[in-house]
Amino acid sequence: MIEGKGKGIGPAEERLSRFLARSGIASRRHADELIAGGRVTVNGQPAVLGQKIRPGKDVVLVDGKKVGGAEKQVYIMLYKPPGYLSSCSDPRGRKTVLSLLGGVPERVYPVGRLDYDAEGLLLLTNDGELTYLLTHPRHRVVKEYSVWVEGPRDEGKIREILSGIIIGGKKVQVDYARFGGEKGRLQEIVIAVHEGQKHLVKHICHSVGYEVKRLKRLKIGPLSLGSLKKGEWRYLSPGQVEALYREARKGWEGERGR
Repeated sequence: MIEGKGKGIGPAEERLSRFLARSGIASRRHADELIAGGRVTVNGQPAVLGQKIRPGKDVVLVDGKKVGGAEKQVYIMLYKPPGYLSSCSDPRGRKTVLSLLGGVPERVYPVGRLDYDAEGLLLLTNDGELTYLLTHPRHRVVKEYSVWVEGPRDEGKIREILSGIIIGGKKVQVDYARFGGEKGRLQEIVIAVHEGQKHLVKHICHSVGYEVKRLKRLKIGPLSLGSLKKGEWRYLSPGQVEALYREARKGWEGERGR
């Protein structure tokens, strides 16, 4: 794991929530919810928030099933094509992004959302801690999108987007927005956000009168889609994983310093 052990924890001990995250069970926040909900036991006793365990010695169960310990941590970047769900399964039988990952033996999960009809960069991992850091808005990890919309090229609409858009009673502030290419009546808007509400980028464009025709995610923090083609994937390098951690922690530290 990239992050060292917390203060006050001996070399043979680890916080239970972190152990569950490293084991691919859940993010650390969700792990705390599992513990608080009474779904986790340690050596036959209900676990408590903040509890420390000895991995390999203490027996940890979640919903009665043993957690075997930390899996090999896997980090994957995928060019998600349109027509795939960013989930592990679908009761309606639609295709999910996991069906594109041939040859990956570990259980991995999508990091955040990318709409069914959208395309572009999607991360998948079994590292619950990194998932939490990248998806929680307080860490301010920026996601950049190329959005092709129908309508006139109006700089006033960009200024409106930059001033903040009210969505669901909440003001959403984008990180940046600008026009890109142009194809007839279609305009490209390059837009970046650090929040993760469902259909957020589409709602932002619709709010200023633009109809979205194509949406593609280009970047997540320091990571770019690069030369990947639709449906292709590759493992992240250790340096790329470290850069993602560094970016997320930088945003959290900046927020606390305000």
